[in-house]
Amino acid sequence: MRRKILITILSICAILSVGAISWYSCCTGNESISTTTMVDGTEITLKKVPLPEVKVVSTEPQSSDAKEGSDSILVDAKGAVNLYKKQYPTAQVKGITFETQDGRKSYEVAGVSSEAGHSVTIDATTGQVLSAAVESAKESMVESAAIDLGNVINPDEATQVAIAMLGSDARLVRWDLETKGYIARYHMVLTIHGDTMYVTIDANSSQVIEVTKEQ
Repeated sequence: MRRKILITILSICAILSVGAISWYSCCTGNESISTTTMVDGTEITLKKVPLPEVKVVSTEPQSSDAKEGSDSILVDAKGAVNLYKKQYPTAQVKGITFETQDGRKSYEVAGVSSEAGHSVTIDATTGQVLSAAVESAKESMVESAAIDLGNVINPDEATQVAIAMLGSDARLVRWDLETKGYIARYHMVLTIHGDTMYVTIDANSSQVIEVTKEQ
């Protein structure tokens, strides 16, 4: 009985001494320490393993990254519509065109208000309104439904659908979004291997309606 009590006391002392040594090594900054104790004739070795060094990486963009994308599109289709609405608050948007020509990316947003037609041309890289015009509205435009960008796939999705249809080498030149009656459609113009391709896509379901090649 005394032997069991003695072994229990020695075991408790050993555990306390190991804890004290571990605490001391942490406080003094030692990388690792090993201790060996005897408990009831059994050798126990405890070793503290140093933690790996933590590397702090800056989240600030590098100067080379800042230069990239300097000619990227600043204004998306929704931004172009908002700029159009500033010019003609009561007008309904009936057509949106995006085009890359001579290195310039631009939108043309067209709509009607009180039977008058309006169009605004916007630089896609700067957001600058390049021109605004008022003219008589086409009958087809007046009768067609207004475009609601919240109910159609966005231009990037339409472009990916067209590229998936033609191949990864296809490059976008132009797209138009218009409504005929109550059906919204994208008319995409792309080039691939020197050919000009026209892809019509249902803007609500993203289904390809027609693919033609320029003769």
